[in-house]
Order: sequence, then structure tokens, then C-alpha cells
Amino acid sequence: MEPSLDTLAKRVKFMRSERGLTQAQLGEMIGADQSVIGNLERRDGKSSSYTEALARALGVNLSWLISGSGDKQVENENKHDIEHNDDKQSDYVVIGGKSDYALVDVPYKDLKASCGGGYVNLEHPEQKGMIAFTVEFLRENDLPVDGKGLLLMHACGDSMGYTIPHGTLMLVNTNESEYDNFISNKIYVFNADGESICKRAFKNLDGTVTLVSDNADKVRYPDQIVNKNKFYDFSMEARVRYTFSKL
Repeated sequence: MEPSLDTLAKRVKFMRSERGLTQAQLGEMIGADQSVIGNLERRDGKSSSYTEALARALGVNLSWLISGSGDKQVENENKHDIEHNDDKQSDYVVIGGKSDYALVDVPYKDLKASCGGGYVNLEHPEQKGMIAFTVEFLRENDLPVDGKGLLLMHACGDSMGYTIPHGTLMLVNTNESEYDNFISNKIYVFNADGESICKRAFKNLDGTVTLVSDNADKVRYPDQIVNKNKFYDFSMEARVRYTFSKL
């Protein structure tokens, strides 16, 4: 028999215990410090700025977490590893195996980044669907467990060789887009004068950046040394964090 769950604090503490999570683990899942969970569980407040994120992380309905009434469980728990839902107008795919938490939707847009000379995307790209990820998959790959800033898009061209073949679906993190504070030898999506390009990036001591194609044909795809002033408009848009290639 469940204990009395007449406050938000009690509902959070009960579900955290049921999921086998420590305060630190739950805090990490919602992007907060352990003390945030501890303080929340000690008081009887009716709301929290983290309530929506907590509902996702704990795999419960938001309305139940807020009020204690209605259905506790979300409808989409325990989906299979990769599943297509034919009832939806566009494909709805779940990635990451079975989960104890609510699934995290990531938009899949009609965007392309060229592994070559550049690709011009529409100003307002069409959303082709949603792909849902488990919290476990996102956590394992050091990605935001609430999905904020994540986006799915395609690569085109062959300059990235076997690393990112033409047509590859890429999961990118737009939170990692600081030109002056990126990680060398990682793959990023850049915008160069309105064209989207996908390259491996290396920092240089003089402040410039070398963009490298993984394709071994350096005659067709030579390394490029760039800085912000080389283009009228040049920016880092996202880091490529995961790729899904067709077999």
C-alpha cells in the first residue's frame, strides 16, 4: 500500500525511492544540484520550477506530480528498442531500449549539413517528425536528459568519408556552439555565409580553426584554416554527438 502522497515533496521522494535513484542522480537528470532535490523533499511547496523536468525524469504524469490526482503513469513507458507508430501521421521512432522514465522527444527537421562544399537550408525548415530517446541513452552519451538543444538532421556529400557517409542521420547538440570554447578533434556543424557545413575542427594557437574532412582525398577536400573574419558570417551551430547510418 502506498503511503500518503498529499504533497509534491512526498510524491517526488516516493517516486525517487521507487526508481532507485539517489538525490544526486535525480538532480543530474534534471540539470540541478543535489541540494535542489533535498530542499524540495524537505518542504511542502505546491510547485517547483523543476516540476516538469521531474515528471519526465521520474516517468510520471505532470498533472499527477503537481496535484496527486489522476493517472500516475505515463502512457508511453516501456517501449521497445526501436518502434514505429503507424497511428501517427509521420514515423515516431523510439531509441534506447526499455526505460523506467518518460521518453524524451527530439525534433527531426528537414535540415542538411554538407560534408563537402556547403548546403543552403530553408529559412524555416519543415519538421519531419519526432524521434524519442530514453533518458538512459541520453545520460550514457552525456547529452541533456530533457532533450533541450538536441536536433536531428541529415548529412550530405562524402567529404567526411566513412565517418559520416552521405545521407547519415545526425543527432546534434546546439548547446555546444561556442566558437571560442570548443573541443579540438570533434565534429561540428558550422554556418559559413548561409551555408551549412559539417567538419572536424582543430584549434590553432593563433586563434584560427582548421576544418578537416575525414575523406582521405585531400586533393578534393583539403584542410581549411578559417577564422571569424574570413567570412561575412561564420558561426558554430552544433556539435555532432551521434550518427545513425543506413546499412
